[in-house]
Amino acid sequence: MDDKKIRAKVKCCACGSSLEKSRLINIICLMKEATWEYPCWGSNVLLKVWGFASAIICDNCAKERKEPKYAVEWNQDLSIIKYHPVEELKDVPEEIFEQLDMLEPGRHGVAG
Repeated sequence: MDDKKIRAKVKCCACGSSLEKSRLINIICLMKEATWEYPCWGSNVLLKVWGFASAIICDNCAKERKEPKYAVEWNQDLSIIKYHPVEELKDVPEEIFEQLDMLEPGRHGVAG
């Protein structure tokens, strides 16, 4: 994915501002289920789970540790971008991450 295209088209999921002046594309992995294909996160190797929502925030919101209000969805060429209120998304059951505790106890955490 072209980072210039993301900066030009996607807005901060915390404050709604443009990402064009952000030095970084700050991706937040949310503990919420995504009902869309892109962008999503998960673990194909360890847990065999996929389809969790993501949010992108600007540098200022990252610095201020602001929580995202929205998860972002887009199609492959970013011609369609949708924002989903985080509080309306279904929580990911934390039990699916218990397997990680066997590898390194207390390692996994919950965000958003």
